Amino acid sequence: MAIYFPNSELGEVCGESWRITSNFTGDNNLIGGNSLVNWEISDDVYGGGNLSTPILSHSNGQFTFSVLGYYLVIWQHKAYYSDNNHYAQMELMVSWNSGANWDTHGYSTSSVSPNTSDNYYHTSTGSSIVAATNAARLRFNVQMQNNSAVTNGTSDAQATGFTLIKVSEI
Repeated sequence: MAIYFPNSELGEVCGESWRITSNFTGDNNLIGGNSLVNWEISDDVYGGGNLSTPILSHSNGQFTFSVLGYYLVIWQHKAYYSDNNHYAQMELMVSWNSGANWDTHGYSTSSVSPNTSDNYYHTSTGSSIVAATNAARLRFNVQMQNNSAVTNGTSDAQATGFTLIKVSEI
């Protein structure tokens, strides 16, 4: 049953979570596009999605929508390093023309400056609303001030990844 709001309609509410499955070091200007890491839909109990068809398909670091609408995208980046890393930044990139051009849609940035030999974790979170059309594409980039800093990925939890939740029909 649809929910009707002024100037909007919401059909089946749906959401999905994706994560990277392994660590990488330094910049990764297209996460998953250079064979350094793999993306997977979360397979934890209640962690993946609630539709029989996934909302997104993934290929070479780019995500394509199979369920159209407006989505709240929430991403997180977990990094660590044992020395100064003045910024660890994850960017949501959106294309409105099937990947021909990309715009930075949002940033999440963190830093660590311990000057010790211990590893220090730092995390950041960002969010944005994206219109999921047939031509919309998503991808994520990571940029590190110190290219020895590590982005954390794992297949048992969402350390670095994103969740999207449908908030409206198009």
